[in-house]
Amino acid sequence: MQLVRGGLLAASGVLLGTAVPAQAAQAAAGAAAAGAPAAAVAAAGAATEASAAAAQHFSKVLLSTLADCELAVSVYPTFSYNAAGGGGSGSVTQREDGLLNIRFDPSTLDIPPINAQHASIIGIPIPPPLNIAIVPQRLEGTLDPATGRVDLDFLASFEFTAGPLYRAAPLTVATTLTTEASDGVLRHGVGQRMRADGRARLVGVARVPRTTDGFLNTFLMLPTDALAVLSAELTFS
Repeated sequence: MQLVRGGLLAASGVLLGTAVPAQAAQAAAGAAAAGAPAAAVAAAGAATEASAAAAQHFSKVLLSTLADCELAVSVYPTFSYNAAGGGGSGSVTQREDGLLNIRFDPSTLDIPPINAQHASIIGIPIPPPLNIAIVPQRLEGTLDPATGRVDLDFLASFEFTAGPLYRAAPLTVATTLTTEASDGVLRHGVGQRMRADGRARLVGVARVPRTTDGFLNTFLMLPTDALAVLSAELTFS
């Protein structure tokens, strides 16, 4: 069963939204239907090799963040976050083990701020004076073309302001955004692997430490967990 499943997965064309050649896909499916494990393995291998060859042609990646995102911190309710219009560009390199290294240029990354325009709790926008700017410092990791699994190390500075009256020191947060599961002390998230159209759901739980700002420590109940759920589309060229 695992061999047949592997053959069908390789033949599905999930790799970066590119189709595996029809001959390899049909051979894998036909061999599996005929109950020929050895032929299924060979056909699946041919499909995987064809997919890997196609992946080698890509050198650039474009990230587009989407509207159906979520954010949560401490024990506060999870709030909806519309990140549509954000994104950035990066480079892609092929590794010997078949994975793709993805590295985004931080200077191109633009993630919408958390404010009344982009975030709400149970349909109610967060108070207008509150604005949290997100300044990415690192976003890089790997994509497994055979499965659609993505793991990206994310480092960013979160800058809290409340109008002209309050500005907190930047809060640095690090996590791994993954299409798999991410667990913390208080928070948990499960992502979704990249589909053939390039869309994926990335989740990451970060442990946010205490700061030197007493108000921020109290307001966010630091140290605590923060959960990010990011729906995104990856386009390769």
